[in-house]
Amino acid sequence: MKKIIIGGLVGGIIMFIWGWAAWSIFSVHAGSMQNIPKEDAIITALSVNMDQKAVYIFPGLPTASDQASIDDYTQKMQRGPVGMIVYDPQGSDPMAMNQFIGGIIIAVVLAYMAAWFLSRSTAAASSYIARVAYCGMLGVFISIAAYIVNWNWMGYSFEYTSAWIIDTVIGWVLAGLGIGAIVKTPKVETL
Repeated sequence: MKKIIIGGLVGGIIMFIWGWAAWSIFSVHAGSMQNIPKEDAIITALSVNMDQKAVYIFPGLPTASDQASIDDYTQKMQRGPVGMIVYDPQGSDPMAMNQFIGGIIIAVVLAYMAAWFLSRSTAAASSYIARVAYCGMLGVFISIAAYIVNWNWMGYSFEYTSAWIIDTVIGWVLAGLGIGAIVKTPKVETL
């Protein structure tokens, strides 16, 4: 249990540092999100029409199940535009300390879970490379389960999706370097 806790702590710190580096040094996400043209006019329109923190979609889903509502929605989807807005009317500090604290806690909890999963797998008794690869595959799993699903169903751009996949897989491989060095099962020699 001690190895799992230490592995989770080390892996979480590595993943948190990688997250900072991916955004700040390596610019993995550069170009994956675009600025809104005529931002002030758009913000004014949003402020007038939306007053709650929420994820908004357009066109809006049909509010009735009659065929006319469904047909109207279908036509709007086919005609476009379609989109999603993550919106907070209150705004926030771009470098809020609570986000950094939350980020490190989330990274440590995730790395602890990965260490626990690893400790129960056959990879724990295998080579260091196999243990690192096991953690890297968790990044691949997360990427397919979250980013590829959102690309498929929500229409996220290829640039946005690929940036998050690269960030996630590299982050889990790097976290695996720490976790895999700590969480291992001693090999039992047989006669």
